This record gives sequence, structure tokens and C-alpha cells, in this order.
Amino acid sequence: MRQSSPISSLPPIAGMRIQGALAAALTLCATLLTPMPALAADDAYPSKPIKVTVPFPPGGSSDTAARILADGMSKQLKQTLVVENRAGAAGTIGISSVVRAQPDGYNLGVGPVGGTIIARLIGMKVPYQPQDVVPIANIGSLPLVVAVNKDLPVSNIKELVALAKSKPGSLSYGTSGAGTPGHLVFEYFKKITDIDIVHIPYKGDSPLTSDLIGGQVPIGILTGPAAKAQLSNPKLKFLAVSSAQRYPQMDKVPTLVESGYPNLNIEIWNLLIAPAKTDPAILARLNTSMNEVLKEQDTVSRLDAQGYLPPVPMSLEQARAFVETDRKKWETIVKTTGVTIGQ
Repeated sequence: MRQSSPISSLPPIAGMRIQGALAAALTLCATLLTPMPALAADDAYPSKPIKVTVPFPPGGSSDTAARILADGMSKQLKQTLVVENRAGAAGTIGISSVVRAQPDGYNLGVGPVGGTIIARLIGMKVPYQPQDVVPIANIGSLPLVVAVNKDLPVSNIKELVALAKSKPGSLSYGTSGAGTPGHLVFEYFKKITDIDIVHIPYKGDSPLTSDLIGGQVPIGILTGPAAKAQLSNPKLKFLAVSSAQRYPQMDKVPTLVESGYPNLNIEIWNLLIAPAKTDPAILARLNTSMNEVLKEQDTVSRLDAQGYLPPVPMSLEQARAFVETDRKKWETIVKTTGVTIGQ
């Protein structure tokens, strides 16, 4: 004889209750085991302040740009972005702290081209790999500006090349330091034009600008903001800028590309970066917020006032492609010039 089940042997109402409970339990288990959409876990993001590490001291161009962005994104995300400065070793100390941080979306940083790409290429000991950080988007870019003392008998970049060829080894140029973008770019310029000009490294734009004005060094490679601050100084002449388009703050100065050097399209950028294992959904949220802020007129105006080129919003994919394209450009420059800086 077939045995009845425990449930079937119960009174009808009790059996129905137990069957209903089992059905509810099975439904709950199925719900718990069903994978949730990737963004669901991050719907509440951000739920606390976000730290943004700037790898330079307060007051510089990278720090100022980061604070402008942090202001806008704090409003956009309805959560505070706190800027923290960790300077040293060409920006690599600050970037290292971002690499070591929890990839939870609450630890971001500013990745300058020097610390992100150039440092490793020129032989500095860098405790991280390029793939250890992911770019979210570019905060802003600066051009380099070729400036000369008023007494140097040239009025454009071609005349500077001609003068250097007529006096090999007798001219000198200054930069904000050895291994900086300005140093590498002008060494590359020397190679492609076959001229001999002696490099004098300074400790920043400020002492370089002072000596350039005073005539102690006849040629200087300045960052855009440093040159912009001296635009009306009658003791200086500005020959060319390195950006792809003319520098809006100095729109009468031609680009190096316009001047006949198509491979000298160089901009000094500052990326917003995150640790590599940060949740893609969080990265997408940050990228969307950042692009919205970069479109705001207040942000554009404030970056312009600090000497930045007009910001260019970009997707996460475009940011990665942007970095890879620039990496190849700097690899060519370093390989061609042979510049190395031990550490």
C-alpha cells in the first residue's frame, strides 16, 4: 500500500498552510540566489566623503584644478570631495597612495602626466605599474610656452632655430627641472631641428621666470599659467605654444604645429584617477558626474582663469585611449632624446 506523505495526512487547512509556507520559502531562496544588477550594490554611492589625493603642494596648478573639480562634483554628487595633498618625487608619492588605497570609490587622486607616464620612462623608481590606476577623465590640460628674453634677436621659432644653428652650444634654455615635460619636449625639439642649446634646470617656474626676465637665461620653457602671468611684461617675447590649438589666453602666439613642427603637439594634463579594481559602476558614476561638471560654465571660467585649456569631457573608454595615445607619444620623445633621471 502506498504511504501517504506527512502533509497529505494533515487536515486540509493545516496542509494548505504548510504548502504555502514551503512555496514562500522557495520563492525567497530563488530571490536570494538570483544575481542582482551590478549597479544595485552601489545605488547609495556615494554615502560618505570622497578623498582626492593631489600629488603636489597646495596652490599649484594641479591642486587648483582639483579643487575646482571637487567643488563642482561635491554639488553634483551631493557628497563632499575632500582634497588632500601628498607631494614629492615628481608626483609618484601621491599616486602610490592612491594605488594602495581601497578600491571602493572613496579614494581618488590626481594623476599628472609626469607621475603617470613620464617618471617610469625616464628611469625613476616608481612603486606601481601603469595598470594599477584607471583614468576617469581629464581634469584639464596646460600648454608649454617657448619664451625668450626681449634682447634675444628673434621673433619666431624659426628664427630661434636659425640663431642656434649659427652659434652652436652658445645659447642656453631653462626649464622648471630635469625630467619635466618642458625639459623633454625641448630636448626633442633640439633633436628634430639639429640644434645645440644647453639645458639649465631650475626648481620650478618662478625662479626660471625671474632669470628669464633678468636675462640670466635667454630662453625658457614655461607652463601656460606661468607664461600667461607675464603676458604684458615688455621684457619677454613668446614664440610658440605646444598645444594642438592656440592657447586662448595667448591667442596671438602660434602653435609649434603651425610653426612647421607637426609632431610637437604636447599638452600637460591632470587626470582624475582611481585604484584599478574600483567597481566599474562606480567609475561610470564618477565619469558621468565629472563630465557634467566640466560642461558647466562656472567650471570652464574658473579653469580658464587658472590658465587651463578649455576642458574636454570624455567617456571612460576615451580616457583610456587618451592615456595610451599619450604614452606612445612620450615613449617616442624619451627614446629619441635619451633623457634619463636616476633616483
